[in-house]
Amino acid sequence: MRLLSFTLVLFCVVLLIPAALAAEAPANVPQQQSNVSAFQQELINTQKMLLDAFERGDAAYVKKAVADDFIVITPTGDTAEKADIVHDIHPAPASEPRPILYDFSVVQLDEDCAVVSYKVVLPGAGMERYQSLSNTWVRQGGQWKLKFQQSTLNLWSAHDL
Repeated sequence: MRLLSFTLVLFCVVLLIPAALAAEAPANVPQQQSNVSAFQQELINTQKMLLDAFERGDAAYVKKAVADDFIVITPTGDTAEKADIVHDIHPAPASEPRPILYDFSVVQLDEDCAVVSYKVVLPGAGMERYQSLSNTWVRQGGQWKLKFQQSTLNLWSAHDL
């Protein structure tokens, strides 16, 4: 009987109490997104590190993270290549408001290729303020490289200015 009582107490402590505490977690405590896989999180982090490098003006990091045959299609439909974007990198002025990035998602195409999409608000950019971006990443030599980017204006938001 004593062994049965000990087993029940152990069951309650190990399984039931943590489950009850998790169910009672306060609403203001951020919960980890359980629907984001490790692969998806790795690509979201890779995307954010590249965006941070652009903001810092770190041309060396950008040059290393972007594929040599990279192509970008801008919101106006113009295209540019790796040399064009690396040439234009400079640190963002401290007085310039930071872009607002949100709604990241990842579509895995295979183990070495994925599309990362997200939305951005560029304060002070007028009609180009609201954009959706899609970036294709490929793993080359064990490192993620940005291969393609397309930016699209969210005109429904831009007309609300």
